[in-house]
Amino acid sequence: MRGLKACLWVTGVLCLLAVFGVFLPLSTLASLMRAFADEPLPDAPIFAYGLRVSCVTYVAIGVFYIILALDPMKYGAMVPFSGAAAVFVGVCCGAFGLLTEMPLAWFLGDFLGCTVLGVLILAFWRRAASKAQIAESAETDA
Repeated sequence: MRGLKACLWVTGVLCLLAVFGVFLPLSTLASLMRAFADEPLPDAPIFAYGLRVSCVTYVAIGVFYIILALDPMKYGAMVPFSGAAAVFVGVCCGAFGLLTEMPLAWFLGDFLGCTVLGVLILAFWRRAASKAQIAESAETDA
């Protein structure tokens, strides 16, 4: 159970880091982009809107993962769904990064982070659920 909670917490906290994209001025985000990727941010209003909406969505997802981390067994099917969703997002990041011919360094972290954490959440959930089922069977038999 400890591994499951740790993976849920890590995923939640990483998603919450998107809060900086919600509140930092676009000029600051553009400076960060130039520092890390040596590319300017597009100057279109639709880009700014999409960036802010994406960041807000990630913050909300981060809160969801942290809620799950507090008591994973209480939320049943939501925990394996969260793992499968993370794997799906990771695979999509990898596929979209390759299809758009982005430099590997730009999307590899998203691809690996989401995919690995999602697989770990699913594996730890399976172990925790089977232990809970064994304990429940033992109580019923007693």
